[in-house]
Amino acid sequence: MRKIFSILILIAGASTHLIAQHVNDISLVIAPLKLEEQSSYQLLYRRELKEDDWKLRAGLRLLIDTDKVTRTDTIFSNSGTVQYDLSIGLQRDLKVEGLELIKCYVALDGYWNSDLRQSNSSDYYGYFWNLGVRPTFGVSYEPLKNIRLSLESRANFNINLQDYNAKGNNAEKRFTFSPLDHLALGLGYLF
Repeated sequence: MRKIFSILILIAGASTHLIAQHVNDISLVIAPLKLEEQSSYQLLYRRELKEDDWKLRAGLRLLIDTDKVTRTDTIFSNSGTVQYDLSIGLQRDLKVEGLELIKCYVALDGYWNSDLRQSNSSDYYGYFWNLGVRPTFGVSYEPLKNIRLSLESRANFNINLQDYNAKGNNAEKRFTFSPLDHLALGLGYLF
């Protein structure tokens, strides 16, 4: 028990030392023009790397919308979906001369999008997935020491290696490119 307690104290001390050296940022990113879609929000974590201008980015989206029952006269049908989106990438900060609180940045995120969907005509869930990259340009502003506001413009190059016909983004296309996939607002906490 004493060894476990000592190891926990050592891990806590080492992680506190690492956090003191690096700037971490956790943000909620929302696309206000696409609020009804699953892709309208993201939880984004950024960690400053040894180089001051580079950051590691990791993101997560999750949507669970299951057990919808539709009744038309005497016929019942069930439908639902479970979707997630995992992303990882790099961000480079671009300094603006004369402005310390405002920074521009460019980023490139690779993502894996997965969709577990039950259609009206079946009683099982089908598993669909696709992957892609999102080039991003953004502007951030830090009005307070631990708060960051950001505005991002994201493009999307999606690759779908499956062959299925279904409704949804990129369901019937092998490759899609959207130069302006969405604009996103972010509210971040720095620690």
